[in-house]
Amino acid sequence: MVIDLPLDIQDELRAFDARGDRISHYELLGIGADADGGAIRRAYLERSKRFHPDSWYRKELGDLGAVLSRTFQRMAAAYQILSDDETRAEYDRDHAAAFSEGDRTAAGLRAQARKEEERRQHERRERLLRSKGFARVGAARKLYEEALEHVANGQRAVAIQVLRTARELDPGRKEIAAKLTEVERESVKARAASALHLGKEREASGNFSQALASYAAAIQLEAPGSDAPAGAARCALALGDFAGAGGWAARGLERFPGENRLRVLAARAFIGLKQTAKARTELLLVLQNEPHHAEAKALFKPL
Repeated sequence: MVIDLPLDIQDELRAFDARGDRISHYELLGIGADADGGAIRRAYLERSKRFHPDSWYRKELGDLGAVLSRTFQRMAAAYQILSDDETRAEYDRDHAAAFSEGDRTAAGLRAQARKEEERRQHERRERLLRSKGFARVGAARKLYEEALEHVANGQRAVAIQVLRTARELDPGRKEIAAKLTEVERESVKARAASALHLGKEREASGNFSQALASYAAAIQLEAPGSDAPAGAARCALALGDFAGAGGWAARGLERFPGENRLRVLAARAFIGLKQTAKARTELLLVLQNEPHHAEAKALFKPL
């Protein structure tokens, strides 16, 4: 079969896929841990041109089609995490041991710089809040402009600090309040994505207790989709906590009532709790929607 992808992209995809979870977010985007927000954004845009599935629509991809989709999803997740200073700091703390020496040093220096910036912003806030009259309004305007620069550079946590100070100085300016709400919302989305990604990593390595904690955090932060509640239910089952598994599955079904994998997880929890009738009900609902669902059929047969 002829694959309609340049040979260099084929080689990159196979190399990425072979390394699996051993490749860092920085390596996925082709940057070092010393990259700033602008470099991260440019790297992601360049990767998108090469690896976005839409760029190869209607092309013959063979077995690399699934690899391309999976690789781009990982790159998108890497970008979402690294483009936010708070989630990037969390990622660095959790993965520094696997970094190269140079990346580990760069991550450490950036962590120190972040602490210094937080201290500086705190001192600046205290000083500015003592100002009076028009000086407060002018300072608020300047802080707002600075916050926009911080956002553009992926420094959302710093931007939030700056915007909160600006709002205190000029509480009547709607522009400041609107931008603060927007940046806080984007920060929550990034933290949710980070928690979900970490949950998947930990589950894959068999660390079910910590994976469950990460999935729970993702759910609390309202991560999109059903991956977080499904992951939490799987980890609870792996830990032998059938009641907990049923609770996580039920929580997911409240938002995604048509999600068969959540119903199968709920059924497995009910089987563990010896609640056969409830398990049968869940499995029948799955089989009504998907008559050939292999796992549901296997679970239903002995009930």
